Amino acid sequence: MVNLSDSAHKQRTFIILFIAIFVAMLGVGVIAPTMPIYAKTLGASGFWLGMIYASFSFSRLIFMPIAGHLSDTRGRKAFLILGLLIYALASVGYIWSHSVIQIAWIRMLHGIGSAMVIPIATAVIGDISPDGKEGRMMGNFQVALFLGFGAGPLLGGLVMQTWSINEVFLVMGCMSLFSMLIIARFLPESSESSRRILPERRWKQLWSECHFRGIFLFRFANAVGRASILSFLPVFADRLQLSPGQIGFLVSLNIFITAILQRFTGKLADRVSRSLLITTGNTIAALSICILPLAKGLSHLILFGIIMGFGSAIAFPAAGAVATTLGRKHGMGHVMGQFNMAMSIGGITGALLAGWIMDLLGMNYVFFVSGGIGLLGSICCRTQMGKNA
Repeated sequence: MVNLSDSAHKQRTFIILFIAIFVAMLGVGVIAPTMPIYAKTLGASGFWLGMIYASFSFSRLIFMPIAGHLSDTRGRKAFLILGLLIYALASVGYIWSHSVIQIAWIRMLHGIGSAMVIPIATAVIGDISPDGKEGRMMGNFQVALFLGFGAGPLLGGLVMQTWSINEVFLVMGCMSLFSMLIIARFLPESSESSRRILPERRWKQLWSECHFRGIFLFRFANAVGRASILSFLPVFADRLQLSPGQIGFLVSLNIFITAILQRFTGKLADRVSRSLLITTGNTIAALSICILPLAKGLSHLILFGIIMGFGSAIAFPAAGAVATTLGRKHGMGHVMGQFNMAMSIGGITGALLAGWIMDLLGMNYVFFVSGGIGLLGSICCRTQMGKNA
């Protein structure tokens, strides 16, 4: 077993994870602009569009704390490999699905795989982050997350426009398998996490931390807004008669902006109040969601994407740095699992609420309400964390 205390091994681990997660997120991202439209062709109502998104978040919610805790004691690598294998199996399941209900079940399987990939990969980065440089490490690593997921929708839209939805799912499967092989062949196993975790430090101790409650509320509120974007922006853009390629570009744009700024904002998170960065960034992102229904065409939606990406870039490295600091005390996998669990709860809430609002009041109110929840989340986060955190 490789000792990751050696700086060369830590650098190798970072590079391998960066490449593997970029490829995996590229594969996952390709289905983002096409899934809602595909579900609509199968007769999905607003409720079922929300349910399809929520089913993914629901299974993540159940399995993330379990996978995170087990990775602290049994190692991270096996869970990453299994999660990416499930990604590949889910891509085949999407091709074989011919009803809205079947898609929802496959999304649940996909969510189980996701519970074993992003939180545990983030925990590995937390393991190797030097004291005082948590923001920089998380910012650098999240370039892979956002750049991969940002490029995915653009690629997916172009693939669907050129071929068909089945080819989009095949791209996802192939990239997931490639990423799995990179992890299996090159990623060294870490033994640090199992030494850091203490049996008596359970979720009650973690939840007693006001800083954790703050980042949890931020992640929840942010996920509510992101659920409305991923579930309903493609449909909103389709109503404006945009092409699949343009829709893919729009879904990618805000994520690209976030990725590009991560290195700078990650360094900023090691120098400036992290609570200030989280709440300011999340407020900007939430306001951009609120103004989305005012868009009349492609140029307006591009402006929305830029604003949202800028806000997210400010908030995410700071939140990841806070989670890393807490992980050294409570177990990195445990903290990252709980932190990312907030995204699943927000995803479920946002998707189901958005679907219900769309059927009851219309699509514009989906974005008004989810943006408002984001603003409320910023206030709650700041209240919990204080001004100087």
